[in-house]
Amino acid sequence: MSGHQKRRARTERAVLVAARELLAESGFGRLTIEGVAERSGVAKTTIYRRYRSRNDLALGVLLDMVGDVSTQPYALDTLTELTRLVDRTVDLMSNTLLGRIMQGLVSEVAADAELARTYRERVVSQRVEEVTALVERGVARGELRDGLDPELVTDLLLGPIYYRLFLSGSPLDEEFGRRLVAALFPAFAKEPHPA
Repeated sequence: MSGHQKRRARTERAVLVAARELLAESGFGRLTIEGVAERSGVAKTTIYRRYRSRNDLALGVLLDMVGDVSTQPYALDTLTELTRLVDRTVDLMSNTLLGRIMQGLVSEVAADAELARTYRERVVSQRVEEVTALVERGVARGELRDGLDPELVTDLLLGPIYYRLFLSGSPLDEEFGRRLVAALFPAFAKEPHPA
């Protein structure tokens, strides 16, 4: 790595760390490029060359963090894996900085096609890959039916979490994952399964 690349990488890291700290302290609504510039010591013009808006910057923080987080559970049976997937996603969305950033970006993703494309390619696709691996293990164990669509499974399992977070306000309690998977598992299972 050349000296220029090292400086660029240090600058990028300083910006992302500052933005992450500000998001943790004040939330998405108060994130500003000016605040990140002040906190990081990086010029606003340099930040704007990399990120066209605070939304892009928040997405940059999210993408930097998302590689460290997995909701993919491993267990001996698929029913337990599905329940853990839902429980871990609920915890991620409700109790972590990453979840708060994701919640803050929801309306922006809906309004900005470029942001939406990046979000789908880098965040949503990771969840679909995790569910795909889970479905493949379940099929190999003989617990899930052949030809089960992993993207549909993702929608059916994770959609209710986002519905409760953003629309209904219904609680995401400790029993939610178990109840949700119990309701859906018969549709996924190779054979009728007592859920």
